[in-house]
Amino acid sequence: MSNSVLNLVKKARATGLLAVLGKDGPASGIADLGAIRVSGPDAAAFLHSQLTNEVKALKPGEGNLSARVTRTGTLVRWFSLHALPDNSGFLLLLEREGIPTLLADLGKYAIIDDVQLADVSDDYEWLALQGSSAPAIAESALGKIGSESWADLAECAVRPLPAGALGFCRSLTGDSGFVLGIPRETGDSAMVFERLRETPQSKDLLVLSGAELADVLEVMRIEAGIVRVGVDAPEGKYVLPETGLESQVVSYSKGCYLGQEVIARIRTYGSLPNVLRGMIFDMPPAAPEVTLNARAEGILQKLPDAGADLLLEDGKKVGFITSRTHSPVLEAPVAYAYLDRANRMPGTKLKLKGKSDAIVTATVTLLPFYKASDLKARVTFLHDRAIRLFAEEQDDKAIALLEEALRLDPTFADGYEALGVILGRKSRFNEAIEIFKRLEDVAPNEPMVHTNLSLFYMKLGDKVAAEEEKAKATVKQFSRFGALKKDEQRAAEELQKKRDDALRKKAMFEEVLEIDPEDPIALFGLGNALSALDDYASAEAALARATRADKDNSAVYLAHGKVLEMLNREADALRVYREGMAVASRKGDLMPLKEMERRSVLLERSK
Repeated sequence: MSNSVLNLVKKARATGLLAVLGKDGPASGIADLGAIRVSGPDAAAFLHSQLTNEVKALKPGEGNLSARVTRTGTLVRWFSLHALPDNSGFLLLLEREGIPTLLADLGKYAIIDDVQLADVSDDYEWLALQGSSAPAIAESALGKIGSESWADLAECAVRPLPAGALGFCRSLTGDSGFVLGIPRETGDSAMVFERLRETPQSKDLLVLSGAELADVLEVMRIEAGIVRVGVDAPEGKYVLPETGLESQVVSYSKGCYLGQEVIARIRTYGSLPNVLRGMIFDMPPAAPEVTLNARAEGILQKLPDAGADLLLEDGKKVGFITSRTHSPVLEAPVAYAYLDRANRMPGTKLKLKGKSDAIVTATVTLLPFYKASDLKARVTFLHDRAIRLFAEEQDDKAIALLEEALRLDPTFADGYEALGVILGRKSRFNEAIEIFKRLEDVAPNEPMVHTNLSLFYMKLGDKVAAEEEKAKATVKQFSRFGALKKDEQRAAEELQKKRDDALRKKAMFEEVLEIDPEDPIALFGLGNALSALDDYASAEAALARATRADKDNSAVYLAHGKVLEMLNREADALRVYREGMAVASRKGDLMPLKEMERRSVLLERSK
């Protein structure tokens, strides 16, 4: 991957991206988006019976991510599905290269239904606006959509724009994003494009098209954990749960659809031999003159080809790699890999045999590598990464990320506090004072602002200013005391309600256990009730019994680990989380898996 592409990715993440899709040279994947229109009286009923996600319940203007699978549950294509605002049918947005297969596959079943299927990709010019600034740019350039703000649109929503254009809430990069379909016959695409470029918020916006756009979007979609059919999942080869798409594109309450029985059976009883995961590769130290990109490329070139067997250093096969890239977000080589049961638990370290018997080390992780679906998420991501870098003594990188977070959200109080503290610890006291003065504008009633200002003025030898700030902190602490008393009263009332509820549940579950002392549901419920009552020792005993009674319930492991943390038994909690992660990974329980992975990382770092 060239330095120029990686620099463009960094710029796109920082400032946003405006792109013309499918224009000016070779394009592929999401850089060449198209659409299928499904219309007719039976359109909703037909799609509902053929796709994995809800269709009938969608109102005009709503949408979701969905997929088409075979009778055996193998993935054909996935896409975003949108119920058109004028109630005239549906549009399916996907890579143009996949449209012929999907059209032919759906067409085989559209025999008795009154439904029409058509490739309408060329009816529109397609523009993509991606990044945390996308809602503000869209609103500045195109105005609100009726009374709605662009920032408030739900994922996969579609709204009408002037002259028959359509605005889709669709992320292509893991950031906030929109895709605009401009009717080709109106010739308005260039005008809309220029309006998007000329807003005050678009000053630093990255503008791309063609092959360069395809390269940038490929890196960004890998970072965002977006599975590409044909690259990560050949059509009709892998059952949907293997690809990790199941949690995004399947409704388990909608009823029957083609392939539903297989997917439901896997969900309930199955443990897949291979599941898609992410891998982050270690980069060994190198001479100062060797660039980060060169080191990453060196590792990527050692990896097996896509689809080839992935081997441990002892020659044992554990799966195979698909997509790979140098991630500017993580500053490391990353890849997707289908991994077997024994090696796919997040946090697992793998020593892998590459080309020419080179050995590379990777850490298994859940996808995505990066996700910031809105401004708040992006800002929080930057803040959290900055704190990790600061803990690793990479102060300059931490400062740069916090400054970026504050550019995106000038009201982000935690960002000012973290940046001010880091600057203070680097003895950059004047800059730290400036940051905390800006924080005072954001959080005028916060005494901590003046406590820090007092400290920094004292470091500079300005005792008068230090005493003034100390006095301000004291005044604000007293003024907060009255408000805190009211908050404490409300909190106490809420706590009492929760305790009363926990006592009721405790009594109920104890009655059940008198009949069956090993009832796993009652033991789990009792453990949660005792935890809510702060009786962590008794809760731990109940949850340990619940784990023994139901070894395949990942939620029990999560609850058990949390209680062990409250008892300061960190090593035991880490052991329980690892056992639970193995269960959750095997069963595909992503929510508890992600939470146990997060808590395990925190425990590891606190050792």
